[in-house]
Amino acid sequence: MSDKKPQIGEICWNALMTSDTKKASEFYGSLLGWKTLAHEVDNITYTMFKLGEKDIGGMMQITSDQMGKVPSHWTSYINVDDLDAMVNKAKSLGATIVVPATQVSDYGRFAVIKDPTGAQISLWQSLKDCA
Repeated sequence: MSDKKPQIGEICWNALMTSDTKKASEFYGSLLGWKTLAHEVDNITYTMFKLGEKDIGGMMQITSDQMGKVPSHWTSYINVDDLDAMVNKAKSLGATIVVPATQVSDYGRFAVIKDPTGAQISLWQSLKDCA
């Protein structure tokens, strides 16, 4: 693994949306030795996965209004330098905007798009170092 900052267009983060953060923490801890550290961000608990001292991913509880509608899943975030321009470009190329540009505290902004084949991916514009 490298501590080098991801380039524009590279995957810079992976996050788990899950129906049971406790069970997921126990599973990945036992399987891979990952530790967890919970933080409150914008009134949401965001749990960091850590390998040693390195933050390697994150996890959030699926919201109560989405429970049963959205399955537990991992999502990757692609590092972009201009989120609004990238969302507009994706839309012009046939993407559907699933989650519009959204601010995450002072960390950055993200959007979720669905490509023309139906696959979802998230775009991330960092206001700090990505991953």
